[in-house]
Amino acid sequence: MNSEYTENLREKLQNRVEALYSMDHPAFHFSLKRFWDFVSGYPVFVDILQDLQCRCPTAEGDAERIMKKGEPLQEVNELEQAALSYFVVRRCAESDNQDIEWNVGMVYRSSKYTSELLHQFRLLFVDPLYRCLDEQLSDQRFLLAVLRRYKHKCEWFQKEPLFDLWQTDTRRGEKHLALHLYEYLHDQGVDFVIDPLSASGEVDLIAAQEGDYPLIADAKVFGPDTVKGYIAKGFNQIYQYTQDYNEPFGYLVIYNTSGKDLEFDLAGQEQHTPSVTHNNKTIFLLTIDVFPYEETASQRGPLTAVTITQEDLIRAVETQGSA
Repeated sequence: MNSEYTENLREKLQNRVEALYSMDHPAFHFSLKRFWDFVSGYPVFVDILQDLQCRCPTAEGDAERIMKKGEPLQEVNELEQAALSYFVVRRCAESDNQDIEWNVGMVYRSSKYTSELLHQFRLLFVDPLYRCLDEQLSDQRFLLAVLRRYKHKCEWFQKEPLFDLWQTDTRRGEKHLALHLYEYLHDQGVDFVIDPLSASGEVDLIAAQEGDYPLIADAKVFGPDTVKGYIAKGFNQIYQYTQDYNEPFGYLVIYNTSGKDLEFDLAGQEQHTPSVTHNNKTIFLLTIDVFPYEETASQRGPLTAVTITQEDLIRAVETQGSA
């Protein structure tokens, strides 16, 4: 994602956090609601929070213990504290109780002054969440948002050129489309290497950006004659790569050139991007429809649907393994 957009978003985020520090009870509660509306309204932040939720699966339960039982819990590391803060802040922002933030502050500090209790709340929960959102914008750990922008660009502006790129050489079309993806990631400032060897074979892309969170991604084409098992095999490949590189996330980008409606029947469909979690590895499934329909969506009627279930994907992992 380009630097100007990122810096503008960081400035907006900072302004809203500063507003929280200028408010006292009861205005603080409504300022927190506005802060949460802002954060939840930007897909890049939603994706960062989804990433947090996947990396720290116990955080939501710990937040419940703080909110309902008054247990003064804190996490060991910054990532876990950020995830805990996410769930606490969300619960508070969604509440109609104007006193809820200083009630949480009271769990950690005994005081008769609401200003001191709100300061405690900001220190323990607003600050860690803000730092997480700000830092992840800076160090490119919001790759899911970058991939979603790529999907929109392809479907809105480049559908026919990409379909032609595949159709003119279907044998190598998948590689051509993958290179188009890599070019886009390069333009967004994601540094990477292509086709490094791993214990399972060759993964198409491993991002080499600074930090501890490499991007493991593969590209597949779902064409007119493609069977569901081919996509399931691609899912298994990504899963095996996450095992090889000890990385909790992988991304399977699927170019749909079939003219059919490719659907995924998965748990957790409330997320912006479909995903499957198996053995603590989460694989995101990003479908890009590049078929050039002659009629508009309202005119062509329902498409033939091809549904891939979570069981289809998990079965591929359990039966194919690293073979």
